[in-house]
Amino acid sequence: MTMRLGMLGMWHVHSNGIVKQVAEHPEEFQLVAFYDRDPALIAKRRAEWTPGIGPMRIYDTPEALAREALDGIVVEGRIHENLDLARAALEAGKSVLLEKPAGINIAAFREIQALAKARRLHLQMLYLFRYMSAVREMLARVRASELGRIYHYRARLPKDRSLYSDYVRELSQYGGGMFFEMAGHLVDFMVTMLGPPTNVTPFLRHHHDSDATGFIDNGLAVFEYPHALGTVEVTALECAPDSRRIEVFGTEGAIVIPNLGSGHLTNDATQPIQVYHRGEAGWRTLPLPQATLQIADLREFAVVVRGERIPEFSAAHDLAVQEMLLRACGV
Repeated sequence: MTMRLGMLGMWHVHSNGIVKQVAEHPEEFQLVAFYDRDPALIAKRRAEWTPGIGPMRIYDTPEALAREALDGIVVEGRIHENLDLARAALEAGKSVLLEKPAGINIAAFREIQALAKARRLHLQMLYLFRYMSAVREMLARVRASELGRIYHYRARLPKDRSLYSDYVRELSQYGGGMFFEMAGHLVDFMVTMLGPPTNVTPFLRHHHDSDATGFIDNGLAVFEYPHALGTVEVTALECAPDSRRIEVFGTEGAIVIPNLGSGHLTNDATQPIQVYHRGEAGWRTLPLPQATLQIADLREFAVVVRGERIPEFSAAHDLAVQEMLLRACGV
């Protein structure tokens, strides 16, 4: 059965990927209702999206859209408004696929999660990197205890310096700046493998040589565990290609994703992952086929909303990720 979806907010860059996947899988999904507060953005999205999904029905308020006969609502607005949009959907009895990060206030996110639980609705975070081939392989091997006891997790997710002015314009209002926007992906993996840390120490800096805003463009956070350390790095100053790297080291082996790639842009046909087990002569490289992203988020959302299985990532997990992200941003 085709899942009828609405979209509250059309600002986030990931909204383009959601629309693209809906357009390519009409037997599974339809986007039938849209809302955004910005008329200029609405006009822009009409021009971009109508060729793929047909005429777009725009609503004047989130509440009006949420009252429609929909199977779920995707929230893709500006970070600071997304929890209010999610609340409008949940109060109308609609499950929500919520773009990351989960707002700017941990108490407000807890309230949204409690509302979803009270209404018996599904609230799913849209962390699209969860479904990349190398990430799936990494998490499966860690869950199978192949690495023994993990003692170090190290990850970096840089952004291209050429788009720096865009980052400043869009993210300066948030504590943590570029780190706040991107680090949640890496914290998500870390918490999946190690659970919530016991302590978080952020190092958030402005290192651009020509901008005077104080925008956080070079950030690192250290996450402490009883038997492990995690380090997460995000910069908006990168010029080197293929530098999104994840490393996991344990007492029985290690896994490296040499380049994570992009969550919504074109990736290579294969996504390699490097694996080592204690006692082996050297590392092995597994060339995994590229996964089509965002359709996986949508399919996960659909099967859980239909009651066919429980969510892979729990509400407690998503809350821990958001809390650790905010702590790492000094919020």
